[in-house]
Amino acid sequence: MNAPRLLVLRWGDDILRWELSGDGERTVLVLRHRFADRKEAPSYAAGWHLCLDGLAGALTGEKMPSMVGHNAMKHGWRELYEQYAEAFQDTSAVLKDTANETREG
Repeated sequence: MNAPRLLVLRWGDDILRWELSGDGERTVLVLRHRFADRKEAPSYAAGWHLCLDGLAGALTGEKMPSMVGHNAMKHGWRELYEQYAEAFQDTSAVLKDTANETREG
């Protein structure tokens, strides 16, 4: 892979970092989205999930529908949002428990 491998940009107050790396015959994309309001994490995760599904489909030659804005609801955004909200809540609980143990220990 000889092309540029890193794109970092500001999206409003957020920072997006797109990084490509080679893995044998494959290319791996790592997307990092830095934002201030943790409460928005499930929404961003659900949206990026759909966007990356769309990218994966397009790369295999599928004709992909628009999955942004109100169209996202037609493609499982609500269910993804709920799954990510639960996963992030579990992560927050573990982090809080670890922080409490550190203070108490």
